[in-house]
Amino acid sequence: MIADHLWKTRCVVLDAGMSSKYVGGITRGRTGLVVDKALPQHRDKLLAGDLKGVPVLELTARPVDVGTLRVVGTFIRENGLQTVVGLGGGSVLDAVKLAALFTADPSLPIFAERHAKRSGLLVLPPIATTKERPKTILMPSTVGTGAEVSGVACLDTAVGRRLIVSRHLAGDTAMLDAGHLATLPTALVFEGLLEAFLRVAGTMIGSTANMFDDDGYSLIQRILRLSQRLLRGDSVEPRLAAGRLSMETHTGWALMGRNPYGAKHWYVANELAYVTGERKMAATASVIGPIWREIASGAAAWGDKARLHELWSVVRDVEPSLDPSPGEGIDELMSRWGIAGLGAISKDTEERTADATVQNWGGALPMLRGIDAVQVQHVLARAAATTQILPSPVGQLRVAGERR
Repeated sequence: MIADHLWKTRCVVLDAGMSSKYVGGITRGRTGLVVDKALPQHRDKLLAGDLKGVPVLELTARPVDVGTLRVVGTFIRENGLQTVVGLGGGSVLDAVKLAALFTADPSLPIFAERHAKRSGLLVLPPIATTKERPKTILMPSTVGTGAEVSGVACLDTAVGRRLIVSRHLAGDTAMLDAGHLATLPTALVFEGLLEAFLRVAGTMIGSTANMFDDDGYSLIQRILRLSQRLLRGDSVEPRLAAGRLSMETHTGWALMGRNPYGAKHWYVANELAYVTGERKMAATASVIGPIWREIASGAAAWGDKARLHELWSVVRDVEPSLDPSPGEGIDELMSRWGIAGLGAISKDTEERTADATVQNWGGALPMLRGIDAVQVQHVLARAAATTQILPSPVGQLRVAGERR
């Protein structure tokens, strides 16, 4: 085995409000700001500091499509930007990452359009014009996606939502400012923790054991302990820790040597969210319990039964009161965190989601190889039959648009 771990992103963690006086030392050349229009207070603070006088583009937080990229690309080109600072949730950061890369190599949007019908996963070819790509400084206002450091981004195309992969998509600098996370509703902080938790847990269940299992289990337990701390009292400090742990799921050793397609739930949830137009984590909350029950019953195509039970025993070392069955236990954990799935899933939605899931990620494709539409629809039917409970220890979804 060879484990060679290099991450290109410079990671900066700052106390509340410091980014406005720190970012100027990182920018290069002409700089612009792309910001979620729902975050005027954070925008104004940056513009009162090191980014005073820079051109600004405001975006509405929603899934990124070709129209969004056209707007951001035009902003970059017309202002001759050499550095783009992005501030917002995962969709805003994805828009900045993709637009910066597509601006540097205009052949990439054509490649993406041509290949979008073949698979839900699009791996972009290497680009020869890396010097033409504007530098990206990504400031998340949410936790969970890790978009500021990941080499992937989601793009809605004419044929569905696609996962774009390129090593050039990772931000040049990821900057966590505690103040940017302070306005995030508590409910979305917990959704972010769930996303980070499942990125590690789901991938480990779908992978064979390796020497980095301890890293994965340690990260999972740190996420769980942080959730306990947040349930006792929400404040800026644990929110910043949540952002850092989310970042670490991508940059640390926990996922080293894993099956890159191990987290099978992601593909079903991605299609369910696209079909229903709902948020990704609400769709994830609907399907994760049924999928883990399938694994526990021996459906190996979804994941390894022994690995699932081993992982769940690690979870119960921190949360011993959770149900010993992983499927029931993950539902309990989400309930404690105030996370509910979709309110209803119709038969039509089940069928459309199952067909799209297999078409985009199954068949001969490695992501869901061995899983057919009947198996996906079975999971969705069990999700539809589950009563969605909305507990209330963690606040309201006041600005759910911050997170998709």
